[in-house]
Amino acid sequence: MRAILIFLVLIVTLTACEKTVVLDFDQTDMKLVIEGWVTDAPGQQYVKVSRTTGFYTTGKTPRVTDATVEVRDDMGNTHMFIHNPNNRPDSAGYYLPATPFVGQTGHTYSLTVVVDGQTYEAKDKLNPTVSIDRLETRVDEDEREDPKDPGRFYEVLIFAREPQETRDYYLFKFYRNGELAFDSESDVYFADDELIGEEIDGISGAAYYEVNDVARIESYSLSREAFIFYRDLQKVLNNDGGMFNPPAADPRSNLSNGALGFFVTGAVVSAEITVTE
Repeated sequence: MRAILIFLVLIVTLTACEKTVVLDFDQTDMKLVIEGWVTDAPGQQYVKVSRTTGFYTTGKTPRVTDATVEVRDDMGNTHMFIHNPNNRPDSAGYYLPATPFVGQTGHTYSLTVVVDGQTYEAKDKLNPTVSIDRLETRVDEDEREDPKDPGRFYEVLIFAREPQETRDYYLFKFYRNGELAFDSESDVYFADDELIGEEIDGISGAAYYEVNDVARIESYSLSREAFIFYRDLQKVLNNDGGMFNPPAADPRSNLSNGALGFFVTGAVVSAEITVTE
């Protein structure tokens, strides 16, 4: 009886002390976010500059439209980027090369962004990637029985050969009929060659397709630093905030001066196939 009384007193005490606390996340200082890509394919060079927002803010992040952006390579070339040269309403904050260029494998590229008198810098080496030998399709029987999207239960199999004498890292993008198959920021697919192995013998892609869909897969080479960034990013995106998860930390970046994001360089190869019965 004495133990029961003590337990009841504890419940009353804890209940009486209950108070709703609203955390003021909006007091966090805004940070600059820089996302940049240089590849060896035409039309894929860009830099996006934005700022972080308060915790409760919804909608698009604030875009920076008056930055000075340039990319230099280790061969002495400088490429100036200009803001949204085509005045597209959905491209605020995007900077494109004033004169188109493509990256070259084996060379290092340096990014400089100046915003409000503050300079942010980064560099990354453009490593080679492996070619995709061929693609094949097959029916995923489990997906056919319970498809997430009606009619889409074909998977694409990738065949290639990965050189094991070097340590390599990759990012993959999956397209369906010319558009990315995923629109969620948490759908990031990357791997190192230890996970892939030497023989890429029918590894399944991440998307599902239906008959007559055109499936395209792009493979990008990554530096080790970029691979770590995407690994950190995935941990942040998949952190549900549970009591057993550590507090989310910003992904490690190659940008200076406290900026978030990453400047990535990579070689890209692609292959596509039309799904048939």
